[in-house]
Amino acid sequence: MAILRQRDILVVGFCLALHFIYRSHKRRLLPLPPGPTRWPVVGSVLSMTLNYAHISYQKLGKRLGAKFLYYEVFTQPIIVINDVRVAQELLQRRSAIYSSRPQMTTLSKGIGIDKFFGLMPYGDEWRAQRGMFQQYFGPSHVEQQLEMHERMLRFVRKGLLPNLLTSPQDFIEHLRGCISGFSISITYGLPVQRQHDPRVQFAGKVFGEMITAMSLGKLVILYISSLLQDIPDWMPGAGFKKPARDFRSLIGKLVEDPYQAGLELSDEGNSQESFVATSLEKGRNYTDFEGHVNRLKYTAAQFFGDASETSMTALSTFVLSMLKNRDVQREVQRELDSVIGSEQMPTMSDLPRLPYLSAVIKETLRWNPVAPLSVPRMTTSEDVYDGYYIPKGAIVLTNIYAMLHDEDAYPEPEEFKPERFIKNGVLRDDVPDPEAIATFGFGRRICPGSHIALPFIHLIAASILCLFDILPEVDADGNPINVVPKFAPSSVTSEPLPFPCKIVPRGDRKIKELLKEYLDNEPI
Repeated sequence: MAILRQRDILVVGFCLALHFIYRSHKRRLLPLPPGPTRWPVVGSVLSMTLNYAHISYQKLGKRLGAKFLYYEVFTQPIIVINDVRVAQELLQRRSAIYSSRPQMTTLSKGIGIDKFFGLMPYGDEWRAQRGMFQQYFGPSHVEQQLEMHERMLRFVRKGLLPNLLTSPQDFIEHLRGCISGFSISITYGLPVQRQHDPRVQFAGKVFGEMITAMSLGKLVILYISSLLQDIPDWMPGAGFKKPARDFRSLIGKLVEDPYQAGLELSDEGNSQESFVATSLEKGRNYTDFEGHVNRLKYTAAQFFGDASETSMTALSTFVLSMLKNRDVQREVQRELDSVIGSEQMPTMSDLPRLPYLSAVIKETLRWNPVAPLSVPRMTTSEDVYDGYYIPKGAIVLTNIYAMLHDEDAYPEPEEFKPERFIKNGVLRDDVPDPEAIATFGFGRRICPGSHIALPFIHLIAASILCLFDILPEVDADGNPINVVPKFAPSSVTSEPLPFPCKIVPRGDRKIKELLKEYLDNEPI
């Protein structure tokens, strides 16, 4: 009987093995998704557009009638998703397969970029860092939310509006100072200079370089260089290693310096409530306190960077869209005046009563998505979707731009039309909401800080238009300069390229009176 049982087990095992081999072989016989011509050795490299790749992918998808595409860089498969329904199916419902990140040696070992939870592979360390973030910043923590809203208001009124009044030509710098200053304050509890804060300026430089490193063109180069990572430094062609080491040093300084400064201030008893101080105290009795501290440093820097760069892109796009659409700007101001009046400034409690402003922010995020081509993901096993084979280890790019410029969902997608989201003074529920369906990502990798970013963006936009008009700059002959919108080409973030405009006080506003208690030069 025992022999028969062993034989039965062997037969069943053999049949199961045959079944899985057959199923795997059958999957591999399925076609790959549509895409450009692939050539021997180099694959689709010659067909890839490295600048404004999101637009190129959208156009190819339309031409092929395909909702997702297949590329190859040498032997590396790449899937590009242009359709929101495909993204929801794969990245949300099949998130177990599509939630990791590709790891390139140059980025991970050379630069150390994979220590940030937004860029690390899916696993225990990712869960630990994201859980730490959620414990403090999660929307269910009412006390922290109230503290953040109060600090947002302080930075808008002390760090943004007075600067726009005194040096409006530097509006981009002032927006960055307000957003990054708030991020430093809430993350580390540090005071922030009202202008030219050195930490704000240094962080802007590092995160700008990080975004460049994550651009599609750089990723192709980094993929190739990763294949050469083990060659000795002295060999010809190893020069790419030095910039990686230099960048690693900058990231180390970004992670370490504000953390240590926050600790020193806390020891002196002068720090404000912050993510670092609260999380550090919670972990005092942890067995792996050293690991907790290291995790905390990178989680703090992650929030600091994400909040700064994404909100900055959204708000500079808002200014550009108001410059180009004066009728929309006037309509927002009419709504503000009817709700707030001319002798007050917006507060958080006013925002739910501003539906037209909400429609304008939705259209801003749709018209120029903050991250048109999201941070790459990687499949951890093979898959089949809609009759197409998706290989294990494929890089997956989500084309947010194509989704939010879908003509079926948003007619005339290139036009800036807030009215598509509002009817008779009420926000519509029959039009896909960019904030909900795509702007902040999908599935397990969805941005965990959207509930922080959105009210801050609304508050800043409302505060600017409550006090100021955004007008065209004039040329030497006194004629208004027609600004043609142009955006950064990297596809990682889509910040508008520098453009001229005038930000001037509204004629009926007593701005100095409204801002008189906020005009000192003390740090915030």
